Amino acid sequence: MPLLLGARVARIDQRLSVEDPNARRALAGFYDIELNPTDVFRWSRPEAALFLFGFDGRPAQVMLRLAAPRDTADAPVVFASMRGRPVGAFAVAPGWRRYYLLTPTDPAGDTPLLLRTAAYRPPGDGRDLGVALSEFAALPVAGSAWLPPLVRTLFLASFPILSWLILVWRQPYRMSVNTWLRWGIVGTLALLSGAAAAFPAVAGFVLPTLGWPWWPLIPLALIVLWRSIHPPPEGVMLRLRAVRSPVVWVGAVSILGLVVALRLGLPPMFGMSGLVAMVALTAAALRLNDGSAVDAVEQPGRRDEALALVFITAVAVVLRLYQLDGLPSGLWRDEARHGLLALRIWNDPEYRPVYVVAGADLPALLFYLMAPVLAVTGPGVGAARLVSALAGAFMPLALWWAARPIVGGRAGLFGAAFLAWASWGLSMSRWAFPATLDHLLELIAFGVMWRALGQPTRWRAIAGMALAGALAALAAYAYHTGRLAPLVFAALTALRLGRDPGVWRRALPALGAATIAGVIVLLPLLTFIVTDFEGYNRRTAAVAIDNAQNFEKRATALAVENVARYLGMWHVAGDPNGRHHAPRAPMLDPLAGACFALGAGLAIANRRSKALAPLLWLALALIPGVFSTNAPHAMRSLGALAPSCMLAGMALDALIRGTTGAGFRQWRHIAPAIVVGVLMVSLAFNVWLYFGVMPRNPAVYNEFDQTETAAGRVARAVAVARDPRLRAVQVFLDRRLIEQDTVRFLTVDLTVGKFDGVRLSEAVTGDALLILSPDASVEERAAALAALGSAARELTPPLLPDGATPLFLAYGNGDAAQHLLDETFSLRRRVQQVYDLDNAASAWVASCSSRSIAVRVSCSWESSSFRRSSS
Repeated sequence: MPLLLGARVARIDQRLSVEDPNARRALAGFYDIELNPTDVFRWSRPEAALFLFGFDGRPAQVMLRLAAPRDTADAPVVFASMRGRPVGAFAVAPGWRRYYLLTPTDPAGDTPLLLRTAAYRPPGDGRDLGVALSEFAALPVAGSAWLPPLVRTLFLASFPILSWLILVWRQPYRMSVNTWLRWGIVGTLALLSGAAAAFPAVAGFVLPTLGWPWWPLIPLALIVLWRSIHPPPEGVMLRLRAVRSPVVWVGAVSILGLVVALRLGLPPMFGMSGLVAMVALTAAALRLNDGSAVDAVEQPGRRDEALALVFITAVAVVLRLYQLDGLPSGLWRDEARHGLLALRIWNDPEYRPVYVVAGADLPALLFYLMAPVLAVTGPGVGAARLVSALAGAFMPLALWWAARPIVGGRAGLFGAAFLAWASWGLSMSRWAFPATLDHLLELIAFGVMWRALGQPTRWRAIAGMALAGALAALAAYAYHTGRLAPLVFAALTALRLGRDPGVWRRALPALGAATIAGVIVLLPLLTFIVTDFEGYNRRTAAVAIDNAQNFEKRATALAVENVARYLGMWHVAGDPNGRHHAPRAPMLDPLAGACFALGAGLAIANRRSKALAPLLWLALALIPGVFSTNAPHAMRSLGALAPSCMLAGMALDALIRGTTGAGFRQWRHIAPAIVVGVLMVSLAFNVWLYFGVMPRNPAVYNEFDQTETAAGRVARAVAVARDPRLRAVQVFLDRRLIEQDTVRFLTVDLTVGKFDGVRLSEAVTGDALLILSPDASVEERAAALAALGSAARELTPPLLPDGATPLFLAYGNGDAAQHLLDETFSLRRRVQQVYDLDNAASAWVASCSSRSIAVRVSCSWESSSFRRSSS
């Protein structure tokens, strides 16, 4: 009935002028608003799109008010099409005129009307322009109908129908608040479906028909199947309980096999469907053991736990500090800008930013932490990255701190281990970026909060919550994703308190302390936001899906597509950007990924317990990535790494305990070996990927400023050389290099000569070295030799990791210039030799580590088994 009423009163049309606040909903590929004495308009790019909302397969008559002033006499021709189907072509006059088109529309998804025209660049304007648009309207060809088109009707009706099947169907009828609430949800969704039919243009943007026909067919089939087999017959449960241990291990091995198959190219639809099925089966088998494999929180011995934490933290520190100066092999320009800002903070007492808009678009906490490091060590690649590396190195310890009261000490240790060597975490912490800093603060805050709310005395709870609130607020000063920290903190706090009103009343003073402390910490940032709201949101607005220049989909469809990409991020394809991770490689290794999948299934199956906390945290951490472009994005979704590792640790712990319960005591001697094997294979895989594969991949090292970093290294090498002959070498850099941020940072405290393409900035008085960009022209090369004098010669430059391409072109006078290059880049050659022995070294480290950790895990396991036997 609501659908019928909505369709009868619906007004199916779409009208807008380019100055309307909601114009960007329908426009893609258009520049900002411009004014002339008579009109307001937007120039299109040579390729642009207009989106039609609410027609859902019905033909539309489109009106465009266009103009195309040109310097030439020929009028430009606009070619209009809809998903590859030609709609029409017409010439646009220089003055304003209205043009009409009859176009089909898509019954499902968004309908983009694509406009293509030849590029035009007016004098003094660097933009490529198409045509100018001032108004746009779309009207239906036919009149109103009793219902929306069939596909749209089925899509809208699916929401109340599916909610009825989930909440009401086969539920015992009794008059209660729960019953009224269930029916209220069904009725609300029915009314919303009617409202969507009544306002088709708005609903077409907010909720287009997505996923047809898989939605609603697949959810409908799954709900009917689940309701048919739930609860399962007692006989089936008895047989499953009798063989639960083999079922658990067969399921675990199948999950791992499917994760590996997805990495090797198994179609995601089949692979993910099988993965969900095997996770459900394995989680169900684990829960048959009275739920103890999932619900119990078991703590290892304090000594064993402390030793394991020391080992894990040591591994994390080593993996983040090893060759920090050379891997990644070049600075990224943003790293250099961050270093320059840190030095400015140190050197300029008047410069105390809270948020840096120009040159960074970031909160300033990282720059304050980098400042003393760079002041002591001087500008350098490793020095610039040190703060981020240490933040990443201590994240596993912070994860254990947050996870221990939630999933148990041993599961927390497993999760910390997965995090310590995850290639995702290594990639994000081994460069001068604040991406890890806010998550470190969040982890500490969550651990403090969980413990504070369990304190027996009020004042300890108040003090703990004040500290937790301050830490959560401080995360907002680290990176853009830190803005979400207070929301995640509030959600996990609510989950910790549960639904008992009495618990909430007793916690009110502590909650008030957390709120006050958080507001006090946030005051400087809030003040900045009030004074420069646009600057604060400039970067987030630029990458938001609302502003995406996508010619196929709009915001809702893009968000749904992003959700699918992030669901596949762990097993199918990760971030394509080589600066962020190995391009397109899944974000977790196969073993950690398999454990994560099972952990997520256990958390869903056990959603009424504390196990839900990491799953809720994970979902909230994906919000920045889902609602921005370039999904999956390793930096914007980095907050999901810690809860993912927590779930993986929880699954590994539950998997082992679920098969070492009553009747399976023989497994307690095998379990430590299984744990050590899983963790060591995970360690070896991540070390191989980050230190072995990524440095050789052009899609990784070409994302960094290799030439600029190398030129800056040479200039610094002269300043720090012990050999007097090397300190006497005059270094000249190409003018194009010396203006780059990376070179500016590395030479900020040095005086470096400049070559302007013809002459040097100062006379050559002895040995000299001149560095040119590798793409320098033949004339520039000849001029470089001439500027150095008759004794100048071309030198042997260092090479990119491919071993063939020069980092730069080098010319010099005297033997000291070549010797300087050899000394500066001898480390790079040694690193290359280390790469060649990477597999052997990884195997040796893994074998040594396994012998060390096996003793600790075995001791921890035997002591915990003894405690269970004693009890």
